[in-house]
Formats: sequence, structure tokens, C-alpha cells
Amino acid sequence: MPNEHEAAALTGHTDPRAAAEALLRDVPEVVITLGAAGSLYAARGADPVTVPARRVRAVDTTGAGDTFVGALAVALGEGRPAPEALAWAQTAAALSVRREGASTSMPYRVDIEAAFRSPDSLEADPV
Repeated sequence: MPNEHEAAALTGHTDPRAAAEALLRDVPEVVITLGAAGSLYAARGADPVTVPARRVRAVDTTGAGDTFVGALAVALGEGRPAPEALAWAQTAAALSVRREGASTSMPYRVDIEAAFRSPDSLEADPV
């Protein structure tokens, strides 16, 4: 699960879709995080899926990637389809950037679920 810059360094491709295609030669699935643009999921034999990031006012992006990865692992472990799992992880990351800190900004599951069900709740200013 490289970010877009790491994927480019690994493959020589600055376009995330081209980087994903190159990475799929070595792995069966890949997620490339795209920062404020969201994430790209690609799997062998399937069309790539881009999941846009949730739009929030960021206070501190420290730990957003770790929050995303952890939430994605939980969602996939629960058997959610990749697009839904990515959207759930994007919600977790969006909640985390609304607060300062790394581990202290990571949201609780109940907060992720509430924001995932009610996307408009993320538009309010952070607490």
C-alpha cells in the first residue's frame, strides 16, 4: 500500500494507474493512496477503482496514513468489498486530520461508523 510518491519511485510511473498496473505484475492487489485525492484500488483482472477522499478542513495530517491503513485492514478483515472498505478507511482518515496529533487523532470505531453513515457530519468544523 504505497502512497503515490512511493508507487512512482517503485515503478518509474508518475501516473497512479500506470504505477498500479506495474505493481500488479508482482502482487495480486494494490492500494495506492493519493492524499487529498483519495485512493486507488487495483486487482489483477479487474478495472481499477478510485475512491475520492472526504472533504474536510485539515488541522494536522500526521497519522492520517496510519489511520487509513488500520481502518482498511479492519474493514477488509470484516469482509467488506474493497470499494466500501476504502470509503470507510477514507472516513477514518478524514476524521483523524480534523484533530492534532498522530495516535491521539485516531477516531473510535463508533465515530467512523457515524460519519460513514452520515457524510454531511464531516463538513462541520472540527471540535
